[in-house]
Amino acid sequence: MVAVAARAWLLFGTDFVPGVNGAYYLVQARSLMERGVLGIPDMPLTFHLHAALAWLLSKVGGIGQADAILWAVKLCDAVLPPLVAWPVFVLVRRWAKARGQGDGVPLAAAALACFAWPWLRMVGELQKNSLALVWLALLAMALHRWLTAPTPTRGVAVLACLLLLGLTHIGVLGVTVVMLVLVMGVFLGRRNFVSWRRVLPWLVAGVLLLVLAGALVLWKYDPARIHRLITALTHPAEFSDDGLQGPGPPRGGINPLRGLPYLGFAAAVLPGLGVAWHRRNHLPAADVALLTGAALTVLVITGPWFGMDKAMRFYLIALLPAIMVGAFGVLQIPSPWLRRSLTGMVLLIGIGSTLTTLRRGGSAILSDAAMVELRSLAKHVAQPERTLISAQHGVEWWTAWLLHTRVAQASALQPDDWQRYDSVCFLEIKSGLQMPFTPGGGGPPGAGPRGFGPPGASLPDAMPPQPAAGVNPMKSAAIPADAEVLHDSVCLKFARIAKPPSAIQAHLNKQNP
Repeated sequence: MVAVAARAWLLFGTDFVPGVNGAYYLVQARSLMERGVLGIPDMPLTFHLHAALAWLLSKVGGIGQADAILWAVKLCDAVLPPLVAWPVFVLVRRWAKARGQGDGVPLAAAALACFAWPWLRMVGELQKNSLALVWLALLAMALHRWLTAPTPTRGVAVLACLLLLGLTHIGVLGVTVVMLVLVMGVFLGRRNFVSWRRVLPWLVAGVLLLVLAGALVLWKYDPARIHRLITALTHPAEFSDDGLQGPGPPRGGINPLRGLPYLGFAAAVLPGLGVAWHRRNHLPAADVALLTGAALTVLVITGPWFGMDKAMRFYLIALLPAIMVGAFGVLQIPSPWLRRSLTGMVLLIGIGSTLTTLRRGGSAILSDAAMVELRSLAKHVAQPERTLISAQHGVEWWTAWLLHTRVAQASALQPDDWQRYDSVCFLEIKSGLQMPFTPGGGGPPGAGPRGFGPPGASLPDAMPPQPAAGVNPMKSAAIPADAEVLHDSVCLKFARIAKPPSAIQAHLNKQNP
């Protein structure tokens, strides 16, 4: 309840939605309600939950559609992610009871799993990720129960969690697949042929379920993300290379500074992993397998071989298995005083850091004044369905939500956009930008978004176009000197662009010599 209250404080403390990607969930839910399809290809479950609740609020509560969607998105993000505390508590409590200990460590693990600073940084921002972590925690609990006693009911529970993951977030699903492979490899390596016969049919069912879920998403929702997952699993070296330049390492290198978080994650999981393997002949096979798979997964995905963008996303996912393995390690401390002291210190650090976030409150990427000014641009958009507006990442979602136009990041602009739309406009942010320190992840993969038109507008391309050379999606497109300026005030500058800018026009000339 405390975690729900904290998330609600951040979400309802603003008239908008916190974070860079807050409005992304609004426009996806609206697209589902108005057109029955997502405006941008993505994993569908989170948005369907938003749209379903918004429909209930609108029909039963008599709330207008826009307000119903806003309330639905905020309510789901306030209530659903803290549910992760229950499976974490149940799993850690099983280990605590096996050692004759109380609920102190399980309660601390549950508190960290739903109330620590990283979870609150995802509020409004990474809602798919937050919900997927609930399914990951449920899967870990169900998997431990199934490995302890592989009954059909427990096997179905594991498959159900896997299906929910496959419909929610591709990153958490990929990490889960890695963890499952490691867990089952350790478990089956320690069991006899009879155990293999009991477990193998469920493994086959799990693989078939993943294939079917992947085929469904590939066909109907988001082919690009499925391709990325397959690439990540089949070519991990290629996936780990972000190609970052500048202050980071050269392409293919390892940044030593990113080894610092790795040391922290290693310190959290290595004690529990060491105990599990030291006592592997005395612990239940389910314990050894789950702890080993979870710990190795954490060590793999938090290493300095990933670029910063991927690393930040993996850190958020890795926290959950790290908490589980870390709690097991704390339970092995024989001294009650030392165990309680360490638990209290971890809680103080992990939860105490949330106070700064709560004190600051939730905020959208634009200030209230900038939002009001953005809404006023509607008078310059006579035909939203025939208008494309280019804005930087995060701002484009609010542009789509408030103005009902198609949107594109600067990196996604193409020369033929000037033929496809009656009006192509650039939006420049002069002041009022509030960029929180958070990884991306709410939007589609690739160069940037293209879509979110009103009812009847054609669907966006399944695969976003390649970015124009040298264009940063976190910056607005530069407004040319010969542009028709429609609005220029304190926060925003808005202009209609009659022809592709020079960089894009050069590309057009190459295509049509």
